[in-house]
Amino acid sequence: MSTYVELLDRRQVRTIDRFVLQHPGGTPFHESRWLDLVRASFGFETRTLVAWRDGLVVGALPLALVTAPITGRRLVSVPFGVYGGILAADDEAVGALDHGAMVLARTADARFLELRYLGPGPTAHQSVALHETYRADLPPTPEGVLPHIPRKARAEVRKAIDRHGVRLVEGRELFEEFYRLYVLNKRSLGSPVFGPRYFRRLLELYGPRATLHAVVQESQVLAAVLSLQTRDVLYPYYSGAFPGADRLGANNAMYALLMEEAVRRGCRVFDFGRSRKGSGAAAFKRHMGFLPAPLDYQFYFPRGGHPPAIHPGNPAMALPQRLLAALPLWLARLVGPAIMRHVP
Repeated sequence: MSTYVELLDRRQVRTIDRFVLQHPGGTPFHESRWLDLVRASFGFETRTLVAWRDGLVVGALPLALVTAPITGRRLVSVPFGVYGGILAADDEAVGALDHGAMVLARTADARFLELRYLGPGPTAHQSVALHETYRADLPPTPEGVLPHIPRKARAEVRKAIDRHGVRLVEGRELFEEFYRLYVLNKRSLGSPVFGPRYFRRLLELYGPRATLHAVVQESQVLAAVLSLQTRDVLYPYYSGAFPGADRLGANNAMYALLMEEAVRRGCRVFDFGRSRKGSGAAAFKRHMGFLPAPLDYQFYFPRGGHPPAIHPGNPAMALPQRLLAALPLWLARLVGPAIMRHVP
């Protein structure tokens, strides 16, 4: 029987999520929970294409239709996720889903289709390599984490723990401190922020697979991170730090201790996530011993065009960044979510 593609029937969500979790390329962003998150938070139209053959799922492609004044309508897999794109059992399923996505982009009058692949994508659309990702295998025991961190970063971890008494804590009660530090960091970079309801909804949707950790010195929270886990991969995805945390080595300590905790949880891979090439975040990840791997973000334009350039490296974004960085915290929290829905 040949492969055919249809839109996801909500009664089949568990079947599709099971396929995603069993696929070697499946990530938290491919799960139905992620589209539930962006739909509930921003009102995006979400559609998942499913490939079937002989009554079995052989592929899936989560998509959201986003409308913004600058970039127009676009079909994205997936908004606010660093990875997305087609998951398929074979080339036939890839081709069927790719064709279905192109048809959907045309019928939805989207300016473009964007597929965010981890590693080389299986499709052949126009590719943009603006970002890198940083992933590394974890050692088999927590005691093996520190020796694998480069010498200078390892010294900063030890300084934070031994000299400054920094320790790792976990719990949902860290939410307010996490969010405060997240907003502080984003504002300092001139970047918009999600509202607290977005994060509360994320924690609710992913349940015990979403965790909050922080490094504290006595009772003060120095840095905090929200992580997601899928199978044996931990994704520290959103974070924030006190402005003076770097002087204490708190960020180095937080990620080193989080890697140790990931090993205890049975994780074998630590996914440090996406960073723009040449950015400070990329330099920090390299400093911690993570090597970059290219991300393949592919674009299909039904009527021709070019990828949008809405990113911090674009000189045209310098003024908006300065304006956002100058906002008081209360105003940054207020206007951030309204801006975020346009830059997914």
